[in-house]
Amino acid sequence: MLLLPRGQRARFRPRAPALPSDHGHALSPRGPSARKGTRQDRQRIIPVSMISAADPGRDPAGTEDAGFVALLEARIARHLADLSPAPQRLVAAARGAMAHGKRLRPCLLNHVAGKDADPDAVLDMAVAFEMVHSASLILDDLPAMDNALLRRGRPTTHVLHGEATAILAAIGLLNQAIAIANALPGVDAADRQRLVAILTGVMGWKGLVAGQELDLNGFSPGDAGACDPQERICRVNRLKTGILLCAAVEAGALLGRRPGAACAQLLRFAGALGQAFQIADDLGDAHRRSDQTGKDCGKDAGKETFLAVFGTAEALNRCHALLAEAYGALHASGIDARPLRRMVGAIFGPMLSLPPDDILQAAE
Repeated sequence: MLLLPRGQRARFRPRAPALPSDHGHALSPRGPSARKGTRQDRQRIIPVSMISAADPGRDPAGTEDAGFVALLEARIARHLADLSPAPQRLVAAARGAMAHGKRLRPCLLNHVAGKDADPDAVLDMAVAFEMVHSASLILDDLPAMDNALLRRGRPTTHVLHGEATAILAAIGLLNQAIAIANALPGVDAADRQRLVAILTGVMGWKGLVAGQELDLNGFSPGDAGACDPQERICRVNRLKTGILLCAAVEAGALLGRRPGAACAQLLRFAGALGQAFQIADDLGDAHRRSDQTGKDCGKDAGKETFLAVFGTAEALNRCHALLAEAYGALHASGIDARPLRRMVGAIFGPMLSLPPDDILQAAE
């Protein structure tokens, strides 16, 4: 159950006017000057339920996705087996990095593609996205980056296999993702070229590489959005998290032949979802334990996150507002929203279940 100080209740709905952004959605202009409420208000906490109810112990992908995830795991194993005769240590590092996970991006791609898409092409493209995601996590965890020791409840790749092997495994996974996309079955050459372009765009100078640089070293004076803290946070969140979700949705729309209007709404959905996911992840980093998150906590200390700038209660407000925006765009797309809503609820429910004492302490 999500808990907020009573004084925060009225600010749960997004307000106009909103600040424009380059992330496909608007960011509320409210900032750290927003009223936090009196001490009496902070002691009177109320339950808030704005996302789908979810059992934290359930498969994060959702019961309805269990069949797809089983096929996905088998396809991942097959593609990793195809890496032989690469060095066994390198393959083991890649296999370990791809083990477990929420499989959010593959499931998004699958739902958007729909039943009319070629199932083998969907599975292979889903594997390619999971390889890119896993490679980004390997690099993110390196001592030169976040210096993380735990990921998905296990030691990180560089801890298990050394930094050099971890870096090489990440490069290999990125390379293999492109190779898979370039050889998709049942897809014509023009569409394969578009899918490869989507993947390479996510990886590069306008994608994950840029997001990691800004997250680690901040903005230079000439960088877009450098003068506004909300724009800086929104841009980093988009480049680190949202861009890969948007790319998975775009690839699914291409494979499923979704019309342009539906694709635009689905990209709005993925953009808002990515922003919400990063805020929820930041909340977990600050307010949960490693045995709950499966990774090191406290790694965001000193970084300019929405939580650090505006506080816990406002971060929760913003996360819920973004989820509401995502759901609105999802329904406007015309696809069946129910499985995606259940999947999102199953993932965000555990992420946002913060102890009430943490909320009260943050409001002090």
